[in-house]
Amino acid sequence: MQGPQETLATCATSRLSGRRSAEAGQPLPRGYRRRGLRQLTAVGVALGVGLATSSAMATSALEVPDNGTQQMARGGAWVARASNSLATYYNPAALSGLQTGLILGTNVVFNKECFTRLGTDGQPAQPNIPGVSYQEVCNENAGTPNLIPHFGFNLRLSDSLGIGFTVVPPSSLGKITFPELSDAKAGSATVPFASPQRYMILEVDGVLVNPTLSVGYALSDQIRLGLGLVAGLGRLQLSNAAMAQPGANDTRDSVSGDVKAEVDVTDLFIPGVVFGALYSATDQIDIGLAVHWQDAFKGKGDITATSGYWGANGRLSPDGGTVAKSTDTGADLVSVEIPNPLQVRLGLAFRQPRDGAPGYLAEAAERDPLSQDVFDIELDLEYTKNSDFDAIKVRVPKDAVSIYSGTAAVGSVPENSDIALNMKDTFGVRLGGDFVIVPDFIAARAGMWFQTAASDPEYLHPSPIGGARFGLSGGGQIRFKPVDIELGYMLVSLQEMDNKGKGSITAISGNQQLGSRSPYAVNGGKISGTAHIISADLSAKF
Repeated sequence: MQGPQETLATCATSRLSGRRSAEAGQPLPRGYRRRGLRQLTAVGVALGVGLATSSAMATSALEVPDNGTQQMARGGAWVARASNSLATYYNPAALSGLQTGLILGTNVVFNKECFTRLGTDGQPAQPNIPGVSYQEVCNENAGTPNLIPHFGFNLRLSDSLGIGFTVVPPSSLGKITFPELSDAKAGSATVPFASPQRYMILEVDGVLVNPTLSVGYALSDQIRLGLGLVAGLGRLQLSNAAMAQPGANDTRDSVSGDVKAEVDVTDLFIPGVVFGALYSATDQIDIGLAVHWQDAFKGKGDITATSGYWGANGRLSPDGGTVAKSTDTGADLVSVEIPNPLQVRLGLAFRQPRDGAPGYLAEAAERDPLSQDVFDIELDLEYTKNSDFDAIKVRVPKDAVSIYSGTAAVGSVPENSDIALNMKDTFGVRLGGDFVIVPDFIAARAGMWFQTAASDPEYLHPSPIGGARFGLSGGGQIRFKPVDIELGYMLVSLQEMDNKGKGSITAISGNQQLGSRSPYAVNGGKISGTAHIISADLSAKF
């Protein structure tokens, strides 16, 4: 097996010899070579495939519940309880009944996602090198913690009016990095080879936050309303691979023609609105409603494209391939639009007040369950309109971004590199509660949640996993006035998806006669994932 591989590697190295990184300022010739154009078409549109992977970071569509230790440890069942400064983002109606306070904390996420690529026969998929077959691959940062911090402050201005400010990111599972090379079978041997998920994802990283300013007002002892303005901002860094020139009858990957694309895009203003309502039917029953709407992420940035990144033997090319950057002709030439689906939550909470504790219907009532309750339990229903997430738009000005072979420009990124998605609306249920062990001192809590699948198995993707999601959580709270310390843990299970090798996602390619797509699907197989989330908060009331 090694003989043919080394022969192919020698050919690839010879073909790539003499190439150098692109130099800035080279003009684009009118009569560029067809092969170069095909490679660049693959690069430009491959961008969109990587961006599809970032949906968990850019939208609530595939989040887990929730930022905030109290929220997460209750399985996200919190919209009717809303008892600390993070109500500013999750239900601002509660601000009119909260004592002035602040909160600072973080979720620490350890995520693992694994993909096995299968052929249409249900067996491990094979590239075009005889005897080689792909094996299961998992993200290589599975043991590295992802920190997702949050901050909130609220001020009670009067018995019926409160305001708040929070900085809360999407409650995603954080950065995902898959290897460029992974183990493959070559006969009875195990060899390093281009990783099987590369056409869908190599890396997704970035920072997305949603600074929110909200106001809550009590119309009466029973009815409270709230409104918040969101001014999100973010930066996303993404990479994946594309095919160069597959033939119409190809059924296996030709690794040596692959192109690696890396994107860096930023959006400094993502406006949004959160509306909240609370109805206290009695001193024991609260009904909460929260509606989140936010504009799409509309980032601008740059592309780095590397052709010949992998050699014909499936390993990395010794010279690193040929690099081209959009910054050679101008900054921020790439525009990317990623939708943020509408989200609605409705919660019903039952609380047992402690004897002698003031009820929430009392004049100037304050929501402090640790001092006022024996226990509470809440059930939330959630709807996310993921069908709005129909496509990712990737646009580049005509002939603005060139690709080079050596120092010669040979093509340009196509203007329209949109990627159509096939997401569907999701429904979720959250159940959680607290039990106060010692009043005004210590409480324990637990919760669970479930969310329906956001995609069908034929559209499975290594990250994010669109299958149904389930979580179990628990935690506690201890008070040393004026400071509360809260800890929580959640186990997240991402349902295994298996399409038996019959996927529907094709790779981007440079073959324009095939519509710049591969002639076969690259997502056939099965996928699963888990995440462990540890959360800690410090809060104070004044």
